[in-house]
Amino acid sequence: MNQEVILKGPVKGLGAEADLVRVKPGYARNYLFPRGLATPVNAASKRQIESLKKRRSEREVAEAAATQERAAKLAKLSLAFELKQAQEGAEKLFGAITATEIAAALIEKGFEVERRDVTVAKTINHVGEHDVTVDLGYSVKVQIKVKVTGNTDENFEKPVKARRPRKTAAAEDKGEKA
Repeated sequence: MNQEVILKGPVKGLGAEADLVRVKPGYARNYLFPRGLATPVNAASKRQIESLKKRRSEREVAEAAATQERAAKLAKLSLAFELKQAQEGAEKLFGAITATEIAAALIEKGFEVERRDVTVAKTINHVGEHDVTVDLGYSVKVQIKVKVTGNTDENFEKPVKARRPRKTAAAEDKGEKA
């Protein structure tokens, strides 16, 4: 038997603010209610739905405007990468530029994006300019230019980017970062 609840804010995989959803009673009792993410449905909470919907629409309008602003800044941006090249004049490179590297470069420039937001249409393993699509949400997609150059120096090594440490299951249980 499922229980109806009203979400107070967006819950990943379940719904957005002011949505009326059916969930298992244990999930509601042990996860949603203690964290303040939902309220049980009753006469008083049904009256709250309108105020929650109004707050949700205001938040979505503000987020959409901020996304458009980010898109305008991002459209002006161009990224440059350098990879090892077999010989002078050859277009083929050793290795490729991946969505992860592009996302890391965008984060260094101050843009909050994730790897899954970056779409590389064709593998970037040739010298030249390439178009990459970045999905910012709210149906806003931006094309950015990625310029790739080659280096024939035998001692050249691609710079290693620092990666964020992954959370382990034990660290998540304790609320720590790995």
